[in-house]
Amino acid sequence: MRALLVNAYGADATFEPAHVEIPEVKPGHVLVRIAASSVNTVDTMIRRMGKDLPLSPDTPAILGMDFAGTVETVGEGVEGYAIGDEVYGCAGGLADLPGTLAEYIVAD
Repeated sequence: MRALLVNAYGADATFEPAHVEIPEVKPGHVLVRIAASSVNTVDTMIRRMGKDLPLSPDTPAILGMDFAGTVETVGEGVEGYAIGDEVYGCAGGLADLPGTLAEYIVAD
């Protein structure tokens, strides 16, 4: 899938286009094809301050937390969501969770 990666932190850090694996769905999660995402204030703080912030991911990182999209796969044990559901939320982009500046995200 296509994604935007931050390969280093700092005031001059840029988001670089890359191809990465589509994440695997885990029990209790759904795979969402992202239709829209944003770069919010937390993303810009992480990009600029990096590891000075406690939950900043290691680089290379896919940042982004806010998204809207469509459920593509429903993991084992998930109730209330079905393939094709349109969803929105805040997930990923911190610690070891890939973010929403990509084509897909796994969310709980």
